[in-house]
Amino acid sequence: MPGNRRKSPFRYVLDEPIAFELYIVSLNFTPAPRKPVPALMHDISRSGCLVSLPLEIPVGHNRICVALDFVLNEEPLHFEGELRWNKLENNQYYYGVEMKVPDDQKDRLQLELRGLAGAKRIRVM
Repeated sequence: MPGNRRKSPFRYVLDEPIAFELYIVSLNFTPAPRKPVPALMHDISRSGCLVSLPLEIPVGHNRICVALDFVLNEEPLHFEGELRWNKLENNQYYYGVEMKVPDDQKDRLQLELRGLAGAKRIRVM
């Protein structure tokens, strides 16, 4: 795919989006009030995910750090990351999140993804 900047070899598309809470941690290095934003996760990889939110966040030239609290199988996961891009489609706001997965959590995330694959809840793209 020309122009594809993904560093991860696979992304896993969820058959049913997963509802979770996203928190805006900071905007251009200025801390933000910690309020949950309802979100849906549509796909995930080892380094990022595609989410939709009910509000527009001006990604553009802003640095927006977020925290994600979600459950893929049974164990709660918490990762921080950065909104990299956004698009409006069918009156829904979509965002690409680059997750900063700590080294000690990479195996756990991979295990959770394998569990979703085993349950046939994701498709590899």
